[in-house]
Amino acid sequence: MKRHFLYLAIVAFVTLTFAACESNTSESLSFPKKHLIEEFTGQDCGYCPYGMDCIHEFVKDDENWIIVLHHDGYQPDNFTVAGSSTITKAMGVSSAPSMSIDRTKADMQDGAQLVFHPGYLPTVSKSQFDATTYASVILENTYDASSRELTISVSGTVAKNDLSSMKLTVLVKESGMIDYQSDYYNTYEGWSEFRHTNAVRAFLTDAKGDDVTVSRNHYSQRYSITLNEAWVPENCMVVAFLGETFKSVVQAEQSPVVADTKGGADIEHGGITRVPVADYYPEPNATDGPHTYSGTNSIEITATVASYKAYPNYGVNLWHLMGYTSDASIKVGNITSIPLAYLYLFTELSQDTIPYGTYELTNTNQPGTAQAGYRDDAYYSYGGSMFYYGSKSYFNRGGYLSPTAQWLVVDGSITITEQGWTLVGHTLNGSDICLVGTTPIINQGKQQSAPAKVINRREKGFDFCQPE
Repeated sequence: MKRHFLYLAIVAFVTLTFAACESNTSESLSFPKKHLIEEFTGQDCGYCPYGMDCIHEFVKDDENWIIVLHHDGYQPDNFTVAGSSTITKAMGVSSAPSMSIDRTKADMQDGAQLVFHPGYLPTVSKSQFDATTYASVILENTYDASSRELTISVSGTVAKNDLSSMKLTVLVKESGMIDYQSDYYNTYEGWSEFRHTNAVRAFLTDAKGDDVTVSRNHYSQRYSITLNEAWVPENCMVVAFLGETFKSVVQAEQSPVVADTKGGADIEHGGITRVPVADYYPEPNATDGPHTYSGTNSIEITATVASYKAYPNYGVNLWHLMGYTSDASIKVGNITSIPLAYLYLFTELSQDTIPYGTYELTNTNQPGTAQAGYRDDAYYSYGGSMFYYGSKSYFNRGGYLSPTAQWLVVDGSITITEQGWTLVGHTLNGSDICLVGTTPIINQGKQQSAPAKVINRREKGFDFCQPE
């Protein structure tokens, strides 16, 4: 009997000693901390490219900072997913661009804030964020190219014993998608198409994270997803981050979907990058001058509408002539773009139908002249007008007229006939351009008179000129 009690006592002592040693050993561990930056953005958010510039400057390609873009916080767009909307609401995001670091309050010039505008980053010091943490995140991805099936194993060590519920979030993000983006700071740079990166494509866990069971200071979870056919696997990255609650990220990690690739990190470490037109659209080009253009390489416009407003104070009718075609499309990444012309013609007040004839493209709004595309004082400094290529996505979104590529038309003319119209001219770099409207113009009738100054400003819809 005594031997039995002695045996139990020895076992209890060894067990408690081992447990104490294991506890002390685990809690003494630390791991290099990787920080999670979440930006809340949108394609229609004109200040978001500037916000991304601020973030890019802050991280300076530091691999310890992981960027994730939630396309939410402004309004839904082509990259919005439901999980991002869940996070936006939970974080109390009410505008874009907004951001958060590790879902904790960051000290800055105006005090500590959980969610703040990226413009505050110059007042944020990196030294306030811990360089080490008590948990690790290890990612192992297996991708089958034939089935597009991605299997993700997430594991790690948690060197802490008094844990509340641990939350693990796993998502897939993609980079390199060319699509439209509003940009209030660079409206006149000569392009409006952008290369988007770090956009959340899908959550593999609950958006607020899955509960994680930690056993003997270790955890392991497994997930799988079939990648969307529109995604480029080599430009996709898995991101996983761990926390004790929904907020306060303890550790983060990212890993390419396809082994031996950079998962899109080599495209751009930021989130929204302006793409010069020359990178993805050729300039219209020909050998003949504008008034002897053969039309061999002309762009045909197969749909045309027109309407006008009377401006008695200026003695002109301002005609809006818009033409586009979906037949002659150009593929750019996942975006299909179409030739688009938006023209202004100025005629005498007495003319209530669009008169046939030739209108010189000029910088004036006198009767008998024309302008191509949207105009304001900034364009005048270039001494020219505009011609657009437009993305089909704009028309699918209710006809919001925003260009995906544009060229300055510095000279030329438009000729209106019973059968249609032809615009010939030169672009800023000297290339010839020729648009041919192959259907008769549909006059939509006289609009309400506007005895006021014509103000050229960008508005939603096809009517850019508004009474003052």
